[in-house]
Amino acid sequence: MQKEENNNCFVIMPISDCDGYEKGHFDHVYNDIIKPAIALTDYKAIRADEVKETNLIHLDILKKLIDAPMAVCDLSTRNPNVLFELGIRQAFDRPVVLMQEKDTPKIFDIAPLRYLEYSKDMKYHEVLASQKSLKEAIEATKNSEKDSGNVNSIVKLMAISSPAALPTLDSSNKKTMAMDLLQSQMSEMRMMMEQLIQDNKRAGVKKNSLIYAEYERLSNKLDKISVDKMSISQADRELEMLMRETDELRMLCSNEVEYKMFQFLMERIHRKRTEF
Repeated sequence: MQKEENNNCFVIMPISDCDGYEKGHFDHVYNDIIKPAIALTDYKAIRADEVKETNLIHLDILKKLIDAPMAVCDLSTRNPNVLFELGIRQAFDRPVVLMQEKDTPKIFDIAPLRYLEYSKDMKYHEVLASQKSLKEAIEATKNSEKDSGNVNSIVKLMAISSPAALPTLDSSNKKTMAMDLLQSQMSEMRMMMEQLIQDNKRAGVKKNSLIYAEYERLSNKLDKISVDKMSISQADRELEMLMRETDELRMLCSNEVEYKMFQFLMERIHRKRTEF
C-alpha cells in the first residue's frame, strides 16, 4: 500500500479568544485569510485543534508540527503557545512563513526574520490582498527551503552545524515518549534562544578587537569538535583544552559584555561534553 503524501501546512496561531479582540476573531483570520491562501498552494491547512488522532493529543500535535513540510505562524498577540510551537519548528529547521497584524510589536528573538502583515480590520479587499501575499510567501518559502541564505531559518542565520533531531524514544510507553520529546526540544530551543541573545550582546564588542577575534576562534573550534570526526576520548581532550583557554580569556575580559560572552561559550562547551 502506497504511503499517503504529507502535504500538510501546519498553522501556528492563537486558537482561543484573546483580550482586546472580538469573540472568534482568530477563527476569522484562519478561515478567511490563512486557510484560503493555503488552499491556493499544493498544501492543505491543519491547525492544532484539528489534530484528533489519539488520546495523547499533545504528542500528535508535536508530530504534525515537526513533520509538516510547511507551516504558517501568526505572531499576533505574542501568544506564549505560539512562540513555543515556533521555537520547536525552528529548532528542527523546518520551513515556516511568519505573519502578524499590522502594528504588532516586534519580538526581539525573531526580529531578523521576514514576515508579512495583515490588517486587523479585515475588510474585503484587504482579505483578498492578504490571501495573495500569503500564497506567494508560502511558495517563495518552499522554493528557498534549501537555500543557505534562507532568512527565515534561525539555524541557517546562525550557521548552526545541524538542526535538532528527534531523540530515541521508547515506543512502548507513550507518556514517557511525550515527556522525553518535550524535554529534549525545550533544551534545543533554550540553546538557540540563548545564542540569539548572546549574538545581540556581542554587538557591543568591537569586531576588530583581539578579544572578539579570540572568541570567534574558540567558537569556531568548538563547532568543529564532533564524535563523527574523532574518537570520544579525542573530542573530550579537545573540549578540556578549549575550556582552559576560554577560562583564561574570560579572566582577561575588560567589561561585563566581554565576560558574559565567554561565560556563554563556557556553557556551550559544558553542554557539548554532556552529549558524548
